[in-house]
Amino acid sequence: MEQWNFTLGSGFILMGILNDSLSPELICATITVLYMLALATNCLLLLAITMDARLHVPMYLLLRQLSFMDLLFTSVVTPKAFMDFLLSENTISFVGCALQMFLALTLGGAEDLLLAFMAYDRYVAICHPLNYMVLMRPRVFWLMVATSWVLASLSALGHTLYTMHFPFCMSQEISHLLCEIPPLLKLACADTSR
Repeated sequence: MEQWNFTLGSGFILMGILNDSLSPELICATITVLYMLALATNCLLLLAITMDARLHVPMYLLLRQLSFMDLLFTSVVTPKAFMDFLLSENTISFVGCALQMFLALTLGGAEDLLLAFMAYDRYVAICHPLNYMVLMRPRVFWLMVATSWVLASLSALGHTLYTMHFPFCMSQEISHLLCEIPPLLKLACADTSR
């Protein structure tokens, strides 16, 4: 197969789910409503926890951080998918694809790690209620948040760099809504078994 030479103008074509469906307008409207609902609820949760001083305890601060991550995570893919559908142009540059992959992996990994830290927070609250404020002081909370962001970013960076270093074949079509590792590995012209 002929390999694809990357220049600043080259990119991928995101096939998405909207173009293949029988009623793409209905799916787009449904996704729009769900996206707006996710934005509204996460923003309200962020506002409520930020404004009410009684909620400035680790459990609610972790919930606020989770809501913030969810707000960002939904915004990585959805606006691009809307614009692609409305403008009938589903291209994404090589750098844009790498950035989208990095952000999606970072936010997904950070959410997973934060959920694990939230489980630990609940464990401490239930099993050690008298020591809760000692074990979950603000410094520990910020360490949990920073750890989830740093570890997820490092993992995402490694996965993104490794995936994007492959030479890609002339086929530029990704049959997904976003740039993900498995569909990109299918386009690679090299051995991706590792």
